[in-house]
Amino acid sequence: VKTGNETLDLILTEKNLLHGKDHIQITCIADGTLLDFITPADMYSLFGNALDNAIEAVTLLDVDKRTITLIVKRINDMVSIHIENYFDGERIVTNGLPKTTKGDEDYHGFGMLSMRIIAEKYGGTLAVEFRGNVFCLNIMFPVRSVDTLDDNADKKDF
Repeated sequence: VKTGNETLDLILTEKNLLHGKDHIQITCIADGTLLDFITPADMYSLFGNALDNAIEAVTLLDVDKRTITLIVKRINDMVSIHIENYFDGERIVTNGLPKTTKGDEDYHGFGMLSMRIIAEKYGGTLAVEFRGNVFCLNIMFPVRSVDTLDDNADKKDF
């Protein structure tokens, strides 16, 4: 996978290698250079959680529905991350985030919250949407240049 962001390439390659045997198809159209302002640790947490959730959801489905789409692109002055996948069953949303489908809420359900925290850390937003049996995760960040980050480095903890 070659997105232009070494960390994202590594995450996607790992997920494809680990889950290819499960016939999960990850389609990626991404300009990874737009994500260079995010630290590697935050990239692993953000995309790792998002893709793990999507993989968990599609693994339960028929092979023809085991698809995950990842799109990273610039829209005006924003960086858009869009991930969608099929899912089965009902989902409950609490405080704008899906409630965990695992039984023990004391130890599960923190992945989506951590993704929201990372989005907000970089001045962005996270939103989820259910369209029938398709789950959509949308994260938007303001476009940043290296100069902007350097100018604001002492003003905001990145």
